[in-house]
Amino acid sequence: MSTLLTLQNLSLHYPHKEIFKEVTFTLNQGDKIGVLGLNGHGKSSLFKIIAGQVTPDTTVPPFIYDKSKDFTYFYVPQELSNLSSWTVENYFFEFHPEMGTLKKRLDVINEKLGTGEGDFDKLINEQSHIYEELTKLGEDKIHSQFISYLKFFGVENLERNMASLSGGEQRKVALSLGLSAPQELILWDEPTNHLDLETIQDFEDELQGSRKTFMIISHDRSLLNNVVDRIIHIQQGKLRSFSGTYEAYLQFLIEDQKRREKELDKLSNAQRRETAWIRRGVQARRTKSKKRIEDYSTLNKTIQDLKSQAHKSVNLNLQSSGRKTKVLISAEDLTLKFGDRTLFNGLNFSIAKGDKIALMGRNGVGKSSLLKILLGELEQTSGKVNRAVGLDVGYFSQKREALDDNETPWKMIGEGIDYVISNTGDKRHVASYLENFLFSSDEIKRPIHTFSGGEKNRLQLAQFMKHARDIWIFDEPTNDLDLETIGILEEELRNYEGALIIVGHDRSFINNVTDKCWVLHEGKLEHFEAGFAQAELFLEAIHLEEELKKKAPAQVIEAPKADASSKMSNKEKNRYQELPKEIEKLEKKVESIKTELSSIDYANLDKEKTLKMEKLQKDLEREEAKLDGLFEEWALLESKL
Repeated sequence: MSTLLTLQNLSLHYPHKEIFKEVTFTLNQGDKIGVLGLNGHGKSSLFKIIAGQVTPDTTVPPFIYDKSKDFTYFYVPQELSNLSSWTVENYFFEFHPEMGTLKKRLDVINEKLGTGEGDFDKLINEQSHIYEELTKLGEDKIHSQFISYLKFFGVENLERNMASLSGGEQRKVALSLGLSAPQELILWDEPTNHLDLETIQDFEDELQGSRKTFMIISHDRSLLNNVVDRIIHIQQGKLRSFSGTYEAYLQFLIEDQKRREKELDKLSNAQRRETAWIRRGVQARRTKSKKRIEDYSTLNKTIQDLKSQAHKSVNLNLQSSGRKTKVLISAEDLTLKFGDRTLFNGLNFSIAKGDKIALMGRNGVGKSSLLKILLGELEQTSGKVNRAVGLDVGYFSQKREALDDNETPWKMIGEGIDYVISNTGDKRHVASYLENFLFSSDEIKRPIHTFSGGEKNRLQLAQFMKHARDIWIFDEPTNDLDLETIGILEEELRNYEGALIIVGHDRSFINNVTDKCWVLHEGKLEHFEAGFAQAELFLEAIHLEEELKKKAPAQVIEAPKADASSKMSNKEKNRYQELPKEIEKLEKKVESIKTELSSIDYANLDKEKTLKMEKLQKDLEREEAKLDGLFEEWALLESKL
């Protein structure tokens, strides 16, 4: 296994905090790495250092970036930029600017040749040179793969402006860019945000089959557990490397925590003995060696270090309001239309105290609109919504409200006083409250603009959860949250006594928190009392159904009806007997071609594999056309019986 890169003596400080301190990191060819760590603790910074976008501190000894001669990388960021300048198809050149420059020059040359402008021979020579350069860069193959992946993920209209795409569609473009990239290392920064379950599963399948080296920052634990074989955990400026799956790493952390607790207990006992000795006074100190006093100081420091390394938990302190009313919201024959389009029709449901509901469905089916009706922000077209008197609903949306960058967490949470007072009367000091959200005392008076995106998200969570509610609605709550925070949010929501509605695509989170599942599909609300595990089968059936629709012919050609008087000739009878065998034989041939196609590694196509793939696709089209013809012939003969 060859080494692609090594980082040595890596230190990085920002004005308000230390990100890395004397870190060493090695990346080997074929590594599939999941990068963990609290938001704002250096995950994206590590990617940017590898990509050369961030320069580490100048140190002694100096920072060393040692990489293999032909090392190349491709960075897929959380958010795509410069959207309005490109169509979907041409956005490819935003990430491949060298190819884009050559393409633009080629367009100018072709236009001049078309109009007869300029020196013909000179233009032809330059055109030939550009084609050679594009071929060397592999533009045609890479761009073709990009388009193929777009269609694979259901992005069909390639002429749309990128700025007009939804968040989920933009993510699909980002996935297509990363999966089609020819570079040795792919850096994925939160690739599954805003995606539906089917797309996440398709992406997961592609990563599992890929031979590429990649590093991935993700809060989707199912994805991490299924695709990575090494974990890098960033903690307190250091990198911890673990060979194994995410699940194995979690087990290691549990065992490691037990070991630390035993070690801490031993050290605490030693500390108590040494403290008792020190307190015996000057006479005792004269009779003991100086080393023992030094050992006492070392013990204290060791214990403090262990305490600081202990796993801190976010105490979200989510409270229910204590309302005794059983049914909080009910709906009867709920219908919503926008013009001629009906989003849903005749929905009937009720939400009681203690219900923990996952609301699922593909993008655009009306989940957000249904939530707005429950919140009273949107009026239904028909039907009734009954709310308990004085019902208090909290809504945490995936579109986080803007924070005042010049404010501090202290001022934002405290609102001018030193205490946080919930509507149940609980009183907490602002510093103590924010510490439960992993903000240290030296951070809470920093201006908000100095925090990372993930830290801002955690701060908004702290703001959101100050007060009790009868119903909490979470719309994509895990987006941009680090795994530590997600784990504690899970635990708090499991213990919460009020009602919850959660819209999200994090399978582990939904499965661990909710006990009921509603699926909005084709205008109806499907209820699954056994939760996500039960609904998963239904969602898979929907996915298969949609795949079948894509493969169905655009128009069904009915076999011509035979006259009542027509009869089957002997020749036709023989043919009718032969056809099933021919059909079965041809079906096996078609399946064989499909199997061969599926074995091709699309992420590592070379010229030979590309030619093979194109030949197989042509063979498949030809044999499927033959099969259609045989079925039509069989249907015609069948009608004569």
